[in-house]
Amino acid sequence: MLSYLLLYCLHRFNGERSLAAVYHLLTGKKSAQTLQDSKWFQLERVFGIYKTLSLGELEQAAMQLLQNQWIVSVDERSYVLTEAGKEALHEWLLSATFFTHLNGLLYDTVDRLFWYRLSLTVQTLSNLVHRHQFIPIHRHEATFAWVRTYLMAKNPHALAQALHDELHTICSSLSEEEATIFTLRLTSFERIGWTNEQIAACLQTDPLYVQLTFQHVLHYMMKRAEREPKQFPILHNVIKDLVKSVSLTLSAQKTYEWLIKGKTIAEIARIRHLKPNTIEDHVVEIAANVRDFSIAPFVAEEARRKIIEAATRLKTRQLKKIRDAVGEEISYFEIRLVLAKAGESSAS
Repeated sequence: MLSYLLLYCLHRFNGERSLAAVYHLLTGKKSAQTLQDSKWFQLERVFGIYKTLSLGELEQAAMQLLQNQWIVSVDERSYVLTEAGKEALHEWLLSATFFTHLNGLLYDTVDRLFWYRLSLTVQTLSNLVHRHQFIPIHRHEATFAWVRTYLMAKNPHALAQALHDELHTICSSLSEEEATIFTLRLTSFERIGWTNEQIAACLQTDPLYVQLTFQHVLHYMMKRAEREPKQFPILHNVIKDLVKSVSLTLSAQKTYEWLIKGKTIAEIARIRHLKPNTIEDHVVEIAANVRDFSIAPFVAEEARRKIIEAATRLKTRQLKKIRDAVGEEISYFEIRLVLAKAGESSAS
């Protein structure tokens, strides 16, 4: 399973990023470069979906792909797919149904909090209805507080039935395997939810496949709960304060607030006691993530057109190749900004 995930990322990167970039992407490193890569190469869905991955495991998977002759090295730790590799990836993607609703960038860390709330709510209601004492499945104080507040002064029998109906509606639109994986993870008054490894052993499949399928189900559930609050009022309550409309690192968010107040990059660097290059990184991150953020104050229209034309003609996202094509009068910062905004537009 990991080999195919790597194959998918390498195919998108097309030799323009190293194995380390894949590692940072899959583990969800919140750096400006990794966040930009996820958008530029349309890899948002796999951002942060394998946080426990080690670099050694990824290198081992790369060695396996090399032995299979599915990839070839084009630079130090950079690879492109062979024809055999492209064919193998194509066949795998036809069966990788968990890719349908995965959105690691949008739901990074949110899916974990959503699951904490939902699973503890299910466990609590089940035990209240059957008058059982229980040990909470999660020991997460913020989740305890949320569930306690949400359940306060509510009829547990009526709420349990309503939540059951919402989950049944969601699961009815999933495959039998997807619904089974989700259901087996739940804890009730009479059984403890299974781990990914236990489910994988039962279904005779890869634990990583179970993990990704489970995430896919959660992301699908959250998306529907967000978009259909009238049909899923309980699930909507679980998710509504967790998903941010704009995903920025904390430092970039602070820079964005100063930009809104009309401050320049130099002024923000002075106010925040940071280097101008750091503020430029933030501006690029903002351009990639905030839909209505204009880059016009930072890049002239003629320069923007030159950058887009060069990137399209050369079929590359490599900054040096584009800089060589457009000339030194256009800065790397301007190129990064244009690519960031172009990536944000294509992902919309």
